[in-house]
Amino acid sequence: MMGRREEYLWKRPIEREQSSMSKRPCEEPQVDEPESEGVCWMRKSKVPRLGLVPCSHLNKRPARQRYLYLVLDDWERGYSIHRVDEDDFYSDAGLEARPADCPVVRIEAQHASSLSFAAHGTKILAMHPSGFSPGIPVFDTETLGMAVCPFPKSRAVLGATNLVFASAGDRLFVFVSRYLEVLGPEPLPTHKSWSWTSVEPLPPFESRLVSSYALHPDGRTIFVSVKNWSSSVKAYHRNKRNSTFTFDTEQLEWTHLGEWLLPFRGRAHYDRDLDAWVGICPFKEGAGHLSCCDIPPAVACKTMPSWKLGKDVFFDEDHIRHSGATLVYMGDSRFCLIECQVPEDNDSSPRLRVVTMTSFVLKYDKAGELTAHHRAYASLSYHTAHENLNLDLDPVAFWM
Repeated sequence: MMGRREEYLWKRPIEREQSSMSKRPCEEPQVDEPESEGVCWMRKSKVPRLGLVPCSHLNKRPARQRYLYLVLDDWERGYSIHRVDEDDFYSDAGLEARPADCPVVRIEAQHASSLSFAAHGTKILAMHPSGFSPGIPVFDTETLGMAVCPFPKSRAVLGATNLVFASAGDRLFVFVSRYLEVLGPEPLPTHKSWSWTSVEPLPPFESRLVSSYALHPDGRTIFVSVKNWSSSVKAYHRNKRNSTFTFDTEQLEWTHLGEWLLPFRGRAHYDRDLDAWVGICPFKEGAGHLSCCDIPPAVACKTMPSWKLGKDVFFDEDHIRHSGATLVYMGDSRFCLIECQVPEDNDSSPRLRVVTMTSFVLKYDKAGELTAHHRAYASLSYHTAHENLNLDLDPVAFWM
């Protein structure tokens, strides 16, 4: 491979035998090939990897292998983190789910809320750990090591409300209840400990009222839409508003944009090729679809940006089997829709769950409609480890 120019290769999944996935043994974590100047390394596999694999710039470091990490509540003392490789995706959507019996790590945490996980860089933070934990457990997906991060000021309410988090540069911003906490850059081992900073003034709303949010492509502005909020406690029941705010992560300032909401449920993702935010549609008429919207100016946008509904239906929100869905961005217009389902024949095993993953590329067709192409599928089955069967929680997943 020395000195050889490689072209961009479009690599599609091919069909394999069903038994090869269900019987695949636990594998040791893969170790990246050694780096050498002028050499571009590519991981060899029986199945072509998904997406575009550039290998033409020989003087650049090879991209680090990324995986889909799923956080499952399949452990009685906390959660297990499972890693899904690109080679686990198949072109056949009907393959039997593989048992999730090979986690890369388990983290002791309270089962009160699966939403209490955040991702930053190569790390996954369990924001609601067990009561005796000295801090927040942190799993590094690159080194496979564990560390402990100190608690923020809002520790008392970490498990009592939804978290909204976004990475901007080398900092992690977490909205929890009425607090905005900032985790600074991780210090070197010989320097002072990792620490949080509480931002003032406080957000004008509670995090549980956030309906959607997205990081602006400028890398510093976070858009946050809030439903049924009020500027004062006294006026809460008679003056509810639907508004969108921005937060400037450099100036640490809030700005009220207007009385409109982003057309998404939960987090939306920016894609450069589409030049749009993409997320799960929140409206009843668009249930199970994705939606995309134009990127508004970061400083002033009094009206809702132009948006459109995706053509494809990815899940049936009203189906009795549906338990939740999450959209993950994988880069280069490729996304992954993760859905948690209750199997049809689960009377004998009411805790059984199936997580289905659909990878696809989004493009505009000739008619200007947002459509999905090059689909690939993977699935895992597991048993919940607790009696509190909350069917309303969306899956927790990160592409890292």
